[in-house]
Amino acid sequence: MPEHVTSAGLVPVSKDKVVWRLAAFASLVSVASFYYFSHKGVVLAYKDAISHMEIARRVIDSPTTGFGQLGGVWLPLPHLLMLPFIWNDQLYYAGLAGSLISMASYVVTSVLLYKIVLSLTGKRLPAVVSALVFMSNPGVLYMQSTPMTELLLFACMVGMVYAVQRWIQTDNYTYLLAAGVAAFLGTLTRYEAWALLLALTAVAVLAAWRKGYARVKIEGTVLAFLFVAGAGIVAWMGWNLLIFGNALNFQNGKYAKPSLWVGSGDITIGHWSLALKTYWFAVVDNISLPGLALLLLGLLVMLLWEPFSLQILPTLSLLSLFPFFVVALEKGQRPLHVTQLTGDLYNVRFGLLMILPAAILSGYSVRAFQNPSPLRGFTVIALAAAVAATSVPQLLNIDRIATVHEPLRWQHSTTDTGVGAANFMKKHYDNGKILAQFFGSEDVLFDARIALANNVYEGSYKQWEPDIAAPAEHHIRWIVVRYKDRGDELNVRLNRTKLKQFYSEVYHNGQFSIFRRT
Repeated sequence: MPEHVTSAGLVPVSKDKVVWRLAAFASLVSVASFYYFSHKGVVLAYKDAISHMEIARRVIDSPTTGFGQLGGVWLPLPHLLMLPFIWNDQLYYAGLAGSLISMASYVVTSVLLYKIVLSLTGKRLPAVVSALVFMSNPGVLYMQSTPMTELLLFACMVGMVYAVQRWIQTDNYTYLLAAGVAAFLGTLTRYEAWALLLALTAVAVLAAWRKGYARVKIEGTVLAFLFVAGAGIVAWMGWNLLIFGNALNFQNGKYAKPSLWVGSGDITIGHWSLALKTYWFAVVDNISLPGLALLLLGLLVMLLWEPFSLQILPTLSLLSLFPFFVVALEKGQRPLHVTQLTGDLYNVRFGLLMILPAAILSGYSVRAFQNPSPLRGFTVIALAAAVAATSVPQLLNIDRIATVHEPLRWQHSTTDTGVGAANFMKKHYDNGKILAQFFGSEDVLFDARIALANNVYEGSYKQWEPDIAAPAEHHIRWIVVRYKDRGDELNVRLNRTKLKQFYSEVYHNGQFSIFRRT
């Protein structure tokens, strides 16, 4: 492979044909993966995938349309990016309205990983290896085919890392500004980007100090970076304050409290060792033991090759997400279950974040074996064999992909009765307003193909509370209740005695009760 790379590891994008070929190849893989997983019927296997699209759809299709439908828990950027596509029923119900964002992010992430390693090593072979390690991961291929938010987060994260790395290498403040923009977008996508921003801020301070900047210049540089990078966090807090009267609504609001998802008996709470083991197994489930071995090998090579180099710090900052999740699990802020410890799966996709440092460090490790060439060839073959040995069997049997197995396991369980409720509504719905809480019942109206404009839910401005108090007087025709679920406000607050005067229970399956106006 020809080496026409500068000492900084870059050539102009217009002259680097590998970038364009890589982007084209990633695009083809992305489309093929979506088609494959769509054919398998798992693009919308995660209920959260449907939820994300419904949030975007409610902006234009709701009893109370507008940006207020974005809510105040899930960050808004993924839903805003769906708006150009979400109005189209075919794209909406196929999942493409959200998957297109993930697919584009897959291509961007692949290219940026290539650019990161090219910039670190000055060699194209390690850079291509890095991109391919990411692109071939079965969990990544699946998640990029869904309307979930992980791939957009990955794109923003590697954008942050690449731009800070290039600022360190060139001292060009344009890159630091670009890092701020990537951080702005990332912090409006998922909260993990907030943790990475903290780590990269520390990197920026250390780098500025090591570069010999005066104290005033260090302060000015870091503050200028944070002015852009932190604007998303400030804007989100301001939004929550404006809409909900609580700047921290996303953390302690009615639908944001960790107790809604984290059981009081979760084994990780208060136990550091179990929290560490849980996230370790989640990482292994997602990137495999060979992938983890490549990560550790690359880390060793990097630390031995250039132990005091500033340019490796942005990549190393990605590793801070490992302790971030361990702390979150121990403090009960995030739920995560792995079969090795609890016998079930829940949010196992959190471990997929480690594919980013794994891809970079796998590519970087090739640098140490580039001479003599026979050893380099052996290294590349070994890498390809390791990737193929883990990826191909999983793609042939998608139930072996952790990120697919989790939602399929839930769908096949006897506790998931939302499908039955959706089928009943699809067959019997005869128009009229539906009173149903979105949280916990998100898939019922989607699977029933009922327009969200007919659904009064907890985000329906000035309609939810009055309609709960007097549904018949407010012309509610249908009521969907999660039976015996204390998390469903309708189950808790509806006056059952008064309800029976105007409504008949027409469906019940042990989890859902459906009432129709008589």
